[in-house]
Amino acid sequence: MNRNKQTGLSLVELMIAITIGLVLMTGVVQMFISSKSVFTTQQGLSRLQETGRLAVEFISRDLRQSGFLGCMYPTAWNIDSTLNPGHTFSPGFDFNQSMNVYAHDAVPGNIPLAPNPVEDTPVLVLYAASGDSANVSRTNTANTVFVNLTSGAGTVCPSGICANDIVVISDCDKAKIFQVTAVNESGAEVALRHDAGAAPGNSRPIWGGDPNNLTETFEKESDAEVFKLNRVAYYIGEDADGNPGLYQQTNLDPSFELLRGVENLNILIGLDTNGDRAADDYVAPAPALNWENAVAARIEVLVQTPDDNATNEEQTYEFAGNEVTADDNRIRQVFTTTVGIRSRLP
Repeated sequence: MNRNKQTGLSLVELMIAITIGLVLMTGVVQMFISSKSVFTTQQGLSRLQETGRLAVEFISRDLRQSGFLGCMYPTAWNIDSTLNPGHTFSPGFDFNQSMNVYAHDAVPGNIPLAPNPVEDTPVLVLYAASGDSANVSRTNTANTVFVNLTSGAGTVCPSGICANDIVVISDCDKAKIFQVTAVNESGAEVALRHDAGAAPGNSRPIWGGDPNNLTETFEKESDAEVFKLNRVAYYIGEDADGNPGLYQQTNLDPSFELLRGVENLNILIGLDTNGDRAADDYVAPAPALNWENAVAARIEVLVQTPDDNATNEEQTYEFAGNEVTADDNRIRQVFTTTVGIRSRLP
């Protein structure tokens, strides 16, 4: 028997094998970490791009519609409200201010926002008739407006109008705001009553029915239409975990998070200073701003990635004309667009 024959590994060979294994494992781990980092960054950038694009699209859509009242150009003299005081569209509301920007702590009490806007961020509030309308079917009477049945036959909201809705009836010369107190469908026609009841209710429930009073007469021949009125607010809020997002509130409905990751807004108002219905200068919103001359708005939307480890170093970016250095490792991007207000343009 040969006692010198090798029957196992020497200590040196074992140490060499372990060392080679550690080197290979280190490479595998580094590749995994690198791949995960690339995946996290790409996923964050994709989310960031999608959020920014949608934020700009949502805000732009309502900005374009602000002040819309059908075919008429809104001025102080041709819009009348019959509502009791206290509502957004009560008497005295000026549709020339159909777009307004408030500081986070200066939002009017009739626009209750929850959660509260984040400190040092603006609140954009827009007023407009909805895009859908119902054409007047015949001349209105002293307490009823008549429209064609366009949808929702047999429902409580035929032609998309429900009892207690705030609506506007307009032709190309004038408009009147009132609250619908009852909706009655009859064949291809819907009767919209405007009595004194409901909340806020109509302080002047009786108007129309006098053919000699053209300011309160809306006829089928004049292409008069009835629209629902909306007030839409956009602002930056935080959820229960402190994550920022773009919130939206319509009328008095509860606010909801439209898009998570939107960190801030910046809004400049385009003013027409020479009467040609084109923006000659873009200025920051201010209480003394002549909103009647506002024909456009330039918005900046600051969006951040959801994860704090999307980059290996703090990012520097420019927002609202200032250079900002982030205090975390999220990636941020600013999305900018300019929107014309259609009701103010030729």
